[in-house]
Amino acid sequence: MKYYMFNGLSGEETNNTKKQLNKKKIWKVSIVLFCIALIVSFIVLYTVNERCREVFDKYIFRKQVYENNLPIIEINSSQKNGVCAYDKYIGVLEQNILNLYNKSGFKEHSLEVEISNPLFESNGGYLCIAEKGGQKVYLILGKNIVWQNEIEGNISSISLNKNGYVNIIISGTSYKTVIATYDEKGKELFKTYLSTTNVIDTDISPDNKYLAVAEANFSGIVIQSTIKIISIEDAQKQASQAVKYTHFAEANDLIINIKYQDKNQLVCMYDEYIDILKEGQNNKVINFKNEDVLFSDIKLESKIIKIEKKPTDLFNAEAEMKIINNDFEKEITYVIENIPKAICVKDNMIAINLGTNALFINENGWLVKDYKASQEIQKIVLCGNIAGIVSKNKIEVISL
Repeated sequence: MKYYMFNGLSGEETNNTKKQLNKKKIWKVSIVLFCIALIVSFIVLYTVNERCREVFDKYIFRKQVYENNLPIIEINSSQKNGVCAYDKYIGVLEQNILNLYNKSGFKEHSLEVEISNPLFESNGGYLCIAEKGGQKVYLILGKNIVWQNEIEGNISSISLNKNGYVNIIISGTSYKTVIATYDEKGKELFKTYLSTTNVIDTDISPDNKYLAVAEANFSGIVIQSTIKIISIEDAQKQASQAVKYTHFAEANDLIINIKYQDKNQLVCMYDEYIDILKEGQNNKVINFKNEDVLFSDIKLESKIIKIEKKPTDLFNAEAEMKIINNDFEKEITYVIENIPKAICVKDNMIAINLGTNALFINENGWLVKDYKASQEIQKIVLCGNIAGIVSKNKIEVISL
């Protein structure tokens, strides 16, 4: 015997139900398409229309922040304080104690470091602190001291890569300059000895394979700048065979600083131009000679910036920032309505000090925060996640 089940609906009622379901689907699809169109329109307006972007930044994204309306870290104006930013912390060094503050201005941790005249260098989650003109050096990762050491001679400067490898430039020995290279655990890998030249800057490649040394010789009639690329592996075995490439700049071209960026490209900034060294080849990429360049920097993760003065009329001028990637396939222009007084560049962030106003712009050319104050900004400390506006007795904390 067969059994049949019926839904109790006639053919006309079934058709009506299907029509109602189809209408619901059409409404849902229409709403989704409308939302997509709205989002696309918003993105287009925000990207191409400067006035709309200003309105969105101010009223929707709340990118404008104001003095005395931010988390505050109080500091003792009578004490000599060292202030830095790294990872997600503002660090305040006072009386051999490094206090770490979060984006809300609350103290999260304290570390004892015997430093009175600090040199700070940060990269990602790492912070290196050394005694300028002294012997002590510390490497910190997050809230912890990874290692500390006391060197022979006097520390002139330090550099640090994203993996925690440290270079210490030392003076006051029988050599003109000594460079001590350490791994992330504090093991001394090797020393580089220079008898006649001054070390201007050093950097270690992101893969920990190469040490780049920028030198300048001021003893002759002309200045001679030199870049040496040293194999870290070979330097630990046979120092005489460790130099893999030497680049001699033209006479009187003064090297200012160097930075390894993506793809192990070494970006070199001179007093009048910037070039890139890669695989034994150098390529001059920016020339300052015929431009009114106010500032330039190579310390971003993968880009180069320059800020030029652009007259708007007989009595007024504005500035234009170019953000250029290191293979020069793309260039971003950001117009600054006033002339900057100073810039600070770290990780993927650019801080532009305009006096009583500071702009925080990421390396893709987007405004992250616009800080406004009633008095002149004295100093900005910066990393990719957090910034501090430093004044005499306080630090205002800006979350990026």
